[in-house]
Amino acid sequence: MAVTSLLDIKLKELLRRIEKKTGIKLPRKIISASLNEGVLHIRFNYPKTRETNVEPLPLKTPTYLFKDEKTGEPTAIEIININEALKELKQQNEH
Repeated sequence: MAVTSLLDIKLKELLRRIEKKTGIKLPRKIISASLNEGVLHIRFNYPKTRETNVEPLPLKTPTYLFKDEKTGEPTAIEIININEALKELKQQNEH
């Protein structure tokens, strides 16, 4: 089933699965989320100055973690193809 709405995505479960797969702790507070042409962007916090250290996560699906330049804290995550990411993360749970 293709994701066509944010309502189709269980964000808390998605973040939990990403944490399990990558070993990276993600914030639990989400201040915004958007879905545009299959790209999911989740904002945890606004950076104090700017976002740097954009880090690709070790997933098959291109997924990037944005961090605050000043604090190093995660500010956002972007998943380039949410449908592929959901399939990948679901398969991980089934093994």
